[in-house]
Amino acid sequence: MNNGEGKESHNDSNNFVGKFEAILHTLFEEYGKKPTTPKSLTEDQKSIARCLQELVSSGELKIDKAASETTSLCDGFIGEWESTGIKSAAVQQLIALLNRPHVRGVLISAEDISSNRYLPKLPSVPFEVDEDEGIVVKVVRIVKRDETLGATIRNDHGKIYIARLIAGGVAARSACIQEGDRILEVNGLPTSDLSIDDVARILNRVDKGTVTLKLVPAEMSMRADNGTPHVYLRALFDYKGKEDDRHPCPEVALSFKRGDILELLACNDDHWWQARRIGSGAFAHCEDMKASRIGLIPSEALQMTKSMSEIEQRPTDGRGSSRSGSSHESEYVYESVCRLSPRDGISRIIVLVGPPGVGRNELKRRLLSRYPQRFSTTVPHTTRPKRTGEVEGVDYYFTERSVMEKMIYSGQMLEFGEFRGNLYGTALCSVRDAQQAGIPLITPHPLALQLLRTHEFLPFIVFIQPPDAATFKNTRVVNASLPRGSSGQSRNASVTRMFSDAEIEQIINGGATLYKQYGHLFDAIIINKDLEESTTQLLHLISDVETKPTWVPLSWATNLCSE
Repeated sequence: MNNGEGKESHNDSNNFVGKFEAILHTLFEEYGKKPTTPKSLTEDQKSIARCLQELVSSGELKIDKAASETTSLCDGFIGEWESTGIKSAAVQQLIALLNRPHVRGVLISAEDISSNRYLPKLPSVPFEVDEDEGIVVKVVRIVKRDETLGATIRNDHGKIYIARLIAGGVAARSACIQEGDRILEVNGLPTSDLSIDDVARILNRVDKGTVTLKLVPAEMSMRADNGTPHVYLRALFDYKGKEDDRHPCPEVALSFKRGDILELLACNDDHWWQARRIGSGAFAHCEDMKASRIGLIPSEALQMTKSMSEIEQRPTDGRGSSRSGSSHESEYVYESVCRLSPRDGISRIIVLVGPPGVGRNELKRRLLSRYPQRFSTTVPHTTRPKRTGEVEGVDYYFTERSVMEKMIYSGQMLEFGEFRGNLYGTALCSVRDAQQAGIPLITPHPLALQLLRTHEFLPFIVFIQPPDAATFKNTRVVNASLPRGSSGQSRNASVTRMFSDAEIEQIINGGATLYKQYGHLFDAIIINKDLEESTTQLLHLISDVETKPTWVPLSWATNLCSE
């Protein structure tokens, strides 16, 4: 490159940095945070910006000291921006770009190179000819810390083989052992003289030391392809691995609960998958992915077989239906999910689910009265005559019975019922109207969740759980003793009246039943110990929904991208 070209390239880089600074200054002005002087980049930030510009323009990346902080700066920017709660289509696009796997890969590679972090060059695996067997074998010597080898074994006609490698385990990291290898010796002891349990105890001993294996190499590698994208799943059932008598190796079993987010690392086995637990709920995340435990979980096919067997074994009520089973049980055991970032112009529906009397309608009423410009709700339909003072489209949509019956039969109703000869219900069009008016707050019957849980409505489902009986009774007694108008709120009979012990027990049992039937659909849980505290918790949750990525069904994101 001649001097003229070098000067021109440097000018392009300066222009790129200048435009970057201009964008930052524009953002400050746009959101009313004008600084006294234009926002400027530090020298390290300018160097990183030049690196990115050169990468985009020439396909080459020159590494310097500043590149070692690229990903931390990017993560810091993303975290600070999301914490402000400010919406910007441009910044959301930037965040999406920075989170793309190949972009992250380039930035991480730049950090590794600048910090001289390289994988050690391993010597080739020693091969020799076993004198007794007369076959080529490989000898693998592994020095491990306080951890198991991370491999399971199987007995096939008296011969012991490596059945499975746990992703991220010692054996997998060594890159010298593969699934299908036959074990001839372990620590100098012929496996022909040992039981499979003896071999397993040696391999999975959790202490420091050396394990030396003499292996017959598998004819072909059966390891999972680590180049494929990882799959994320939401567990729809509780699983205690160590209590599963089907598990081939309980020591490496991974337990989880309904609603937990799992990262699927390998699924090349028909019955047992390898996964790690990310966390629980819509905002689940793992602080240290490398340190998180990897274990074996039942495959979908295996767990479905067990679930169907359990349903068939339940006692029936004489009409062919299960007494204890629910007609709303999930048809699946895992749900594919992905993280969805908030989108401008799209309001997610906040769905409050809970047993009657727990206070979900009061929570909705408080938010609607305090923030009428921010929140909205649905207007129900009814066939009863309009009463004095009621307003069409505000209190109800008053309609003829024949019209409402037609809406029901054509699938236009989210939910409906009959009371004293009159039909009442909520139409899907009313939900769409609420989406246009603000952030919808609705309290439907749980049966309506299946209709709501689509990419059109993007519901965020919050379970309002009753507290223990003593707390429930004490907090409701306090509310009943408040004078009218306390805390700036008017009294509400359904909240402030005292509940009997039988009613409290019924509410708590109703909550437990709801969780058992629909718990796999809940994005968050609020234990309603105190109405004011629960209102604050709900507000924080809604703010997080507006500003942070959440785990949603993969089908939602797929459908949104195709629109």
